[in-house]
Amino acid sequence: MRKAARAISVVVALVLGSGLVLAQSTKGDPRPKAAASASASASPSAPAPPSSSNAISLVAAEVVKGLGAVPAGAIVVAAPVVSDMELTKGDELAVRIATQVAGRLTAAKAHAQPLALAGARVVAGKGPWKGRDPQGTALVHLVPEIVKGSMRVTADTYPVLANGWERIRNPLPAPTAHAFATAAVDPEIRAFMAPILLEKISLHKAKHEEGDLLAVGCGDVDGDGGMELVFVSRARISVGRLRAGKVAIDRSASWHTLAPRVATPVREPLAGVVVAPLGHRRSVFVGTTDRGGVELDAGLAVLSRFAGIPLAFGRRVACARPNPEAGAFEGAVFACDAEADQLYDTRSARWDAASFADAWDRAGRSHPPLALLREPTGKLHMRRGAERQAIEGVGAQVLAADLDLDGAPEMVTTSDAAEDVVSVQSWDGGAPRVRARWPAPQGVQALAACPPEENAAPGLVVATATEVWLAR
Repeated sequence: MRKAARAISVVVALVLGSGLVLAQSTKGDPRPKAAASASASASPSAPAPPSSSNAISLVAAEVVKGLGAVPAGAIVVAAPVVSDMELTKGDELAVRIATQVAGRLTAAKAHAQPLALAGARVVAGKGPWKGRDPQGTALVHLVPEIVKGSMRVTADTYPVLANGWERIRNPLPAPTAHAFATAAVDPEIRAFMAPILLEKISLHKAKHEEGDLLAVGCGDVDGDGGMELVFVSRARISVGRLRAGKVAIDRSASWHTLAPRVATPVREPLAGVVVAPLGHRRSVFVGTTDRGGVELDAGLAVLSRFAGIPLAFGRRVACARPNPEAGAFEGAVFACDAEADQLYDTRSARWDAASFADAWDRAGRSHPPLALLREPTGKLHMRRGAERQAIEGVGAQVLAADLDLDGAPEMVTTSDAAEDVVSVQSWDGGAPRVRARWPAPQGVQALAACPPEENAAPGLVVATATEVWLAR
């Protein structure tokens, strides 16, 4: 891997188990220095539990919050799922969503099959009232959709009419409450679709003119439903999209307008970017060791400043603290908005690239996340729960992300050989298994993961000196 101004390249995929990364960029000397690291052992302790839940749970919680006070004993019915992807078990998915919503309401019951609104009204009117008037109860009707990699659920609360005179007088009562929620497709939702085969992943290449990159991120910055790329260099931050084989920059901001230079920068700069994290859907967290960290809005105006360099930690935004003398990071990873909130203990190790990815299986259960830490010497430490392993010869770019949404995050690494190579590998505690591999003669400057979009599949972004590759 070609050595360059080092960088942390970090991106959120919402959702979902994709967490990226602290990673170096790649320019300058063709081989990294082989000097031993001055750090202590880089065997990390277990990360903190994920800070949020899987997609269906997140959507259900948001729907219930949006509906407000729902009468006790409500009937929850989901409509058949409308999807731009073929579903193998669409009815089961609809019922699971209804069950999650019902479980958050007082004494509510989910109907065992999906129904359109007309059928749901009939079911709600029939019971389980056992001859008593259901006045004061409610029907909660859900309309789930899967579009461009996101699950969207619209919810409405209706009064229940079992009395014949009420049905004649008001046959189609209007909803009394309305809510909407969305989340990116995750392994639980993806289980109701055909599997993603990483061995058949394809590359789409586009030219860029951003020069030497420190980091790249991917996500829906402006909330329009489409993915954007965020490029970070020493000079500026740019937001753009891939169009007709080129990167079209929509807006940019110079670093000197965003933040002053720090008093003691790292000789070879490190950088990080987290795009549209949970709770900050139209913002970007970005930082370099030249300038420090800032939160920007969709127009790249400064919203806040924070200590450290940002990286994704599940659905939270974490920060890493650089040591200018060592030219690397050291100490625990902490929450950007609360330095006392330690998210991951690195045991005082020094590292120049790291990545964390949540793991949610197809039943919606949480598992220990995959954690990757790379020492400046090229030694990569991998950990998932009690499983630990270290491998040598890893390049300055590392990424943990669930690219096939099977609940087990993949590792994406580069090589510290003269000719760079991008490898996508699965790791189950034994020897890593290569799923895809591409030579990168120009060297890789940054890696990122995109939330699911086309075909409800996440994307892998590889940035070289002159090109951006999108693997999906």
